[in-house]
Amino acid sequence: MPRNNRVKAFSLKARLAELRIKNMEVKKLIADELKRPLPCSLSLQRLKRRKLELKDQMSRYDGFLHTLGAFSPSQSLHPQR
Repeated sequence: MPRNNRVKAFSLKARLAELRIKNMEVKKLIADELKRPLPCSLSLQRLKRRKLELKDQMSRYDGFLHTLGAFSPSQSLHPQR
C-alpha cells in the first residue's frame, strides 16, 4: 500500500475509533434518559438522531477503509458474535 494510502487509512481508523466512542456515549445517554420516571421525548429524539448520524459516519469510514484495502475483519463496524 502506498504511503499516502497508509496515512489515509491510519487517519480513517483513528476517526472511526472516535466515532465508536461517541456512539457508545450517546447510547448511554439514551439509556439514562429512558430510566427517568418521565423521559423527555425531545431529548430522546435528538439523541437518537445523533446516534443515527454517528452510525452513518461510521459506515462511510468503514467503506473508505474497504476501498483502500486497509481493513481487517477485527475492526468491523459490526463485529461478529
